[in-house]
Amino acid sequence: MNDVTEDFILNGKLKLKQPKHGYRIAIDPVILAHVVEVYPGQSVLDVGCGVGTVSLILKKRNPSQYVDAIDIDPFVCRLCEENARDNDLSITVHNQSVETALLKKRFDCIVTNPPFYDPKNFRISQTKTLANFETVPLDVWINFCIRHLKHGGRFYIIHIPERLSDILDCIKMQLGKIEITPIYAYKNQKAKRIIVEAKKGSNEQLKFLPPKIIHNDRGEFSPDMANILNG
Repeated sequence: MNDVTEDFILNGKLKLKQPKHGYRIAIDPVILAHVVEVYPGQSVLDVGCGVGTVSLILKKRNPSQYVDAIDIDPFVCRLCEENARDNDLSITVHNQSVETALLKKRFDCIVTNPPFYDPKNFRISQTKTLANFETVPLDVWINFCIRHLKHGGRFYIIHIPERLSDILDCIKMQLGKIEITPIYAYKNQKAKRIIVEAKKGSNEQLKFLPPKIIHNDRGEFSPDMANILNG
């Protein structure tokens, strides 16, 4: 397919087909998948799965997990299914919108890398609209996740720091044990991303975890980040 490329991540451990144009796999889903706690036999839902980066990394880490993935874009859902087959990994893909999806299951773990940006503030490339720009309000997106989370289940989201207050407003009455990990491109710059983890049914207080630094002063990947990217 001329509109698709095949690329490798995790030092060649996973091969992923992805669109040649538009949204391309970035470092965010790899970092997100790394921080998720993996347990044998747990059920996982990847919301806004794209071509399956997070889903397949998690399944690769422990194949005994039951992984479902959902995305509104039929093209990336098809690539997600192909990527699972190409890597001999089994996941269930749902081509549905979080606004209308009716999933019968509840999950031990829900992970999401949603679109970040408000389309009102940008000129939008048509090929990037679904992947990069909010077409579903963030509170609707997060509430879908929480509804499908089991009591005691864990929720993970990566987003831009400017939306942290919005995320906390959505989850603070329903989830506890909120842990926030800032992600910095360089240690002396502002955080470029945050990962928020929370647990359904917990009353534990919010805390900040040590930051993750992507690059050292020489522009190379930090040792921690190199370890994450190598899988």
